Amino acid sequence: MTQVIAFIMALIYTLLPFVNYGPKNDDILLNVSIISDTHLDARFPGGKLNLERGLRDMNRFDNDAVVVVGDLTNYGDEASVKYFYDIMQGTCKAEDWVVATGNHEIGHPEEFTNEEARQNFIKYHNEYTGQGIENAYYSIDVDGYTFVVLCDQSEDNWDSCDIYDDQLEFLDKELARATAEGKPAFVVCHVPVEGVNGQDVIYEDGGLDEYSDAVRTILEKYENIFFISGHVHTGINGYISEELFGISCVEEQNGVTYVNLPTYGIVNRYGIPWNGMGFQMEVYENEVVFRARKFNTSRWYGFYEFEIPLV
Repeated sequence: MTQVIAFIMALIYTLLPFVNYGPKNDDILLNVSIISDTHLDARFPGGKLNLERGLRDMNRFDNDAVVVVGDLTNYGDEASVKYFYDIMQGTCKAEDWVVATGNHEIGHPEEFTNEEARQNFIKYHNEYTGQGIENAYYSIDVDGYTFVVLCDQSEDNWDSCDIYDDQLEFLDKELARATAEGKPAFVVCHVPVEGVNGQDVIYEDGGLDEYSDAVRTILEKYENIFFISGHVHTGINGYISEELFGISCVEEQNGVTYVNLPTYGIVNRYGIPWNGMGFQMEVYENEVVFRARKFNTSRWYGFYEFEIPLV
């Protein structure tokens, strides 16, 4: 019965039209569209059309950046990785792209190793963005705000995200720099830490596993940290799902705000299940706001708006 209620509420919010493209407030400092799990395949045009529709909607926000939180492709093949960047180049008008790898990029392709997959991502990312990253984990400053992108460093696993000491040290150093003047900082990692946003309910083995504690320890050293993930294919969840299932796609633990994105390219589980979903993230002097939106049909989900005060 509770799942039926959640589905009916999701349907109601899908049918309600919200067409405003302006930010919540005029004093916005950073405007960013965030999606995850586009799961493109160069052999099939459906994913391309779906992503292009969403990107055209994002263009209306005059974004400072667009963030894509991994699983860009279904199989991590070189043609599909290039396909993703071709679509971004042809449609996305945001000056900066913040793009993470997912388990479908690293370890999934049969024709090359995990390290070759990482180098393949670096090659196309630099070719299309001009950012000049040297690792699949990197940081980028967008209008004075830092995004730290993490990646899987495993050699032979595909459904995991191993984060070794060099990457942990990089994360610590970058967060210290990014928060030195009191600004919020954003960590982008395809795989969530264990036990947040309903991960343990929805996808028992879908977290950072033994690396979670080390990542948490670093995140909790600093104020105003936002950890943005995908991977578990959960729909937009908030007050209703939190009451029924204990699941919310935006939640705070020990001073860190954890945000889990639905899959953009595939239907989700729990909450609002439709594809094409993500968040419009608005940064203000005293808060960060996450506004749920179905980008491929240009609809707000006003009930799922999360305001996170900054300290």
